[in-house]
Amino acid sequence: MSIYKYIFLAFLALPLLGSCSNEDDLTPSNADTNGFAPETSDNSQTAKIRNEFFKATGAYLLFNDTLVSMSTNGQPELFDIAYAMVGSGSVSSYDYRYTYITDAAEQQKAADALQKYLTRRLGKQVPFSFLLVDDIYYTNSYGRTKHTAYLLGTRGYAISTSNGEMYDDPKSYFNNMLLNIVIDRFNRQTNKVKDAFYAYSKDHYGADLTDDDMAIENVEHVYGFMEKFDTWGDGHYSLPYEERDVKDYISAVLTMTRDEFVAQYGDYALMVEKYDMMQSIITNMGFNLDAED
Repeated sequence: MSIYKYIFLAFLALPLLGSCSNEDDLTPSNADTNGFAPETSDNSQTAKIRNEFFKATGAYLLFNDTLVSMSTNGQPELFDIAYAMVGSGSVSSYDYRYTYITDAAEQQKAADALQKYLTRRLGKQVPFSFLLVDDIYYTNSYGRTKHTAYLLGTRGYAISTSNGEMYDDPKSYFNNMLLNIVIDRFNRQTNKVKDAFYAYSKDHYGADLTDDDMAIENVEHVYGFMEKFDTWGDGHYSLPYEERDVKDYISAVLTMTRDEFVAQYGDYALMVEKYDMMQSIITNMGFNLDAED
C-alpha cells in the first residue's frame, strides 16, 4: 500500500493530542478540501454516522484510510498512520494494512463502543481523527503477519475491533489503549510535573531489598510501590524503576476509584499520596476520569 503524506487544512488546525501537549501543533496548509470529513453531497448512512460522531466528540471518524482529498500529483490522499508515530518509532516503517468495516450497522456498533469506552475518557486529549477498522495487520522483519489492536499517530488513532474481539469485554479492551495513551502523555510532560510524582520514591527506584527490608511485611508498599521483583529468580528482590512505577499508578487511577484504592492500600500512607498525585496529574492533562462506562 502506497502511503502519502496528507497536509491538513489551515483553517481546521486543531491540537492533535490535547491542549496540554508540549509539542508544536501541526499547521495545515496547501489544501482546499478536508479529506477527513465526508463530502457534503454524501447522504449515505456511513456519512451520517461519521458526521454524528464528529458532532459528539470533535474528532473525525474514518472507516477507510483513503481520504476524499487528492494529493498534489492527483492521487487520493491516505490517512497514513505511520507518519510521525507517537512514542517509539520502531514500527513506523511497517506497511500497515486494514480490514474495513463496510456494513453500516457494524460501523454504528463500533463507533458507539469507541465513543462510550474511550473518547469520553480522553476528554481534552481526543485526537484529530480515528480510523476504525476490523483488523490492523502488517508483515514483520521475519515475514510473519502480525496484528495489533491500535496505533497512536499524531494525526489520529487507528483502532481495530480485532475482528469483533473488542465486543467480548469492551471496557478492558479500551482500558489497555487508554493506559498507553495516558503513559505517553505523562512522559511528554515537563520535568517539574514528572518529578512531583517521582519525589515520593526517588530514593528507592531500582533499589535492592536487604534482608532487613524483607523482614518487613509488604515492604514494597511501605516504600510506596505496588510490587517487587525477584529479577534473577534467586530470592533477592528489588523495587521497580520509574517507568514501571508510573505504569502501575496510572493503571490504578484508571481502574480504581480512590475509595477502592484506599480500601486496598489505605494502611500505606505513601501509596495513597502517590495515587492522589497521579490522579491530579492525569486530570490536569485533560483526561476525563469521571466519565461513566
